[in-house]
Amino acid sequence: MVLERPAGPEADWIRMKIAVALSGGVDSSVAAAKLVGQGHEVVGVTMRVWPDSKCCGIDALHDAAAVARKLGIQHHVVDLMDRFRQEVVDPFLETYADGRTPNPCPTCNQRLKFNYMWEAVRQLAGVERIATGHYARVRFDPATGMYQLLKGADRHKDQSYMLFKLDQAQLARLVTPLGEQSKEQTRAEAWELGLLYIADKPDSQDLCFTSDDLPGFLARHLPEREREGPIVARDGTEVGRHRGTIHYTVGQRRGLGIAAAEPLYVLDIDPQTHTVIVGPREQTYRPEIMVEDCCWTSVLPPVTGFRAEVKIRHSPHVLPAAIALEGERLRVRFDEPQPGIAAGQFAVFHQDDVVLGGGTICR
Repeated sequence: MVLERPAGPEADWIRMKIAVALSGGVDSSVAAAKLVGQGHEVVGVTMRVWPDSKCCGIDALHDAAAVARKLGIQHHVVDLMDRFRQEVVDPFLETYADGRTPNPCPTCNQRLKFNYMWEAVRQLAGVERIATGHYARVRFDPATGMYQLLKGADRHKDQSYMLFKLDQAQLARLVTPLGEQSKEQTRAEAWELGLLYIADKPDSQDLCFTSDDLPGFLARHLPEREREGPIVARDGTEVGRHRGTIHYTVGQRRGLGIAAAEPLYVLDIDPQTHTVIVGPREQTYRPEIMVEDCCWTSVLPPVTGFRAEVKIRHSPHVLPAAIALEGERLRVRFDEPQPGIAAGQFAVFHQDDVVLGGGTICR
């Protein structure tokens, strides 16, 4: 949602007090600057969630504070380290221990940023809305009386996948100043604003709490998954040994250490027997998936099957599919079989620009 100052008398302009989730990166910094320029009363707020987090650690806190000073706005830090460990990191580790591949970012957005952090800054600073640097959009649909989460205008940077867990109350207070623009435009605006260091700051691509060493992080927290075990073909034939299931994900090709007539890929991981199952590329394709723990972002829960475009990971690619209801789960049948689908990831459903909802891919 972009709040633009309308043409006309000053009395027509509604000035809001908006908290901007400042990470110290270029996106949230420019989002804050745009709102300041539009005449809103803006405060910056940063979550402290992990000692060496790339987006919410000590360095990020210093960068966010510097941006707030540059913009002349208040800056608050909300300590959510215990909540983050309990509601993001622990479930992440449990999912990995179960042989699945989790994505903690949508859960962190829903549970921490738009819940605990919002409540803390609302009570502290009396804000009315919360803004982020996500490349996504929000609009109100008068026909349904519901807020809708939309893809960002820049399809290559669209981050609506990361926000699909938000409910109607959370969408109603969300402002996304960058939803209509590209990342290139954002960096250019940062230069124009004099945010010179922030303007060229690289994007954070990996998990914020692993310090770019996911295997090492998992080994420290899941030492029982470090022991070696068999690598087998789908028929059960042992073709090699692995050094711990935590070093492998579904669809992985590199690092298997197996001499074979054709490239092999990880098809599945059995945490009970510490077994990694591999096969040729054609065996990685799946015609359908099952999805559970669904939430509906922009629409009421469906009562019949429907067609949609599906994202099975955070990328620009969408996959046409037919979705059928089977009790509390959804069966998603792709128009064409897809490779490398990992249980534990999220499947998010779209119709045109609208994010309908999503859920967790089952094993």
